[in-house]
Amino acid sequence: LLDWLVRDLYTCPNVRCTTTNAFIHAGTERAMRAPGHPQGAWALEQVIDELARRIGMDPVALRRQNVPAVSQGRGGMPYLTTGLDACLEEGAKAFGWEEAKAGAAAARRAGGVWARGVGMGAGLWIGGAGGDPATVFVNYFVDGSVNLNMGASDIGTGTKTVMAMIVSEELGVPLAKIQIEHADTGTTQFATPSGGSKTVPTEGPAVRAAALDCAAQLVALAAADLGLPAAALELRDGAVVAREDPARRLPLGEISGLRRQRVVVGKGTRERNPAGSVICPFAAQFCEVEVNRLTGEVRVLRFLGAHESGRVMNRMTFDNQVYGGITMGIGFALTERRTLDRGQTGKLCNFAWHDYKIPTALEVPAAIVSHPIDLPVPEANLIGAKGLGEPVTIPTAAAIANAVFDAVGVRITDTPVNLTRLAGRIAAAAPAERS
Repeated sequence: LLDWLVRDLYTCPNVRCTTTNAFIHAGTERAMRAPGHPQGAWALEQVIDELARRIGMDPVALRRQNVPAVSQGRGGMPYLTTGLDACLEEGAKAFGWEEAKAGAAAARRAGGVWARGVGMGAGLWIGGAGGDPATVFVNYFVDGSVNLNMGASDIGTGTKTVMAMIVSEELGVPLAKIQIEHADTGTTQFATPSGGSKTVPTEGPAVRAAALDCAAQLVALAAADLGLPAAALELRDGAVVAREDPARRLPLGEISGLRRQRVVVGKGTRERNPAGSVICPFAAQFCEVEVNRLTGEVRVLRFLGAHESGRVMNRMTFDNQVYGGITMGIGFALTERRTLDRGQTGKLCNFAWHDYKIPTALEVPAAIVSHPIDLPVPEANLIGAKGLGEPVTIPTAAAIANAVFDAVGVRITDTPVNLTRLAGRIAAAAPAERS
């Protein structure tokens, strides 16, 4: 997927990409968070940094100068929103990019075993959803409780919380009174799988549409009791209220039609994205590292992720995605490596946690900052949100590699940046290359 990144992440009319499949003696492939994109960003973002260095330009400034307005890889169709520039500008400011660069340079001039460096990387992903349909039912009962029936599953990302918040906002029902029935092929409706960073932007609009349909039916029932046209009424604070005369109100539990039928069922669907445009979430990440000139040990001191995924639906779940994605990217950069028995069976050799090194609390900095860029996209869908789960992992490893280069002047092109690989490169580098 490097060709997609090269064509779409930056404005560049002179792009030619050739991809070749390499068949190896191993098990079948499996998709992993943003498949292909962390690898593509690992290459592209180091090339962009090297270009900036050779022309004497700041890496952030070079990227901002080439922010795209259209998708070159999709026939020049425009992006509905391009949050990359905001990610770069606001992320650099929040991180203290200029101050960090100066501080790292001063620390290197002071000498010592540990060299400090800063780096950054950017990325984009496909998480605009809209390819798969979704159907949702919202049931409002006479006792004021709500049942949300949806097909999407919650794999620990807070999907149920976000969907309940949407219903609560539209119907004015406390979260505690919303019961969610989900991911059951026997009782729930069709939904997209919880993957591809498309759960919220696919299921969320259908949930809101169902809640709005439910609200419209409640208002229509109340109109008969109040003797007013439905267009003159609105749902507010657990009652149907006349817009021009708020004193004329009817609590939902007292609507005669609702008392007779006991439940109102709202139905909502998610339609396809608008034609002729592209919807992508964007990201920029910044980090500061220390590198031991003798051993090659890398310490990640702090990280900031600036992410634009449309409307921020829930700040806590947003931040948790950023923390987890950056942690996973640190593993890709520094510790994780698949070792195969290439000569014999092709099987994985380091299949246990003792041998396959995922990052621990020692490798992950305490200072990981999530910096959301809240740019709702109402033209995209009914909630104005894009996906977030996978973009957070895309630029992380590249940002670390660029920071390592800033620290010791050594460019590592293979992952992981482990002690053996980096120490050998530092020792082999000429003094001029390390300056």
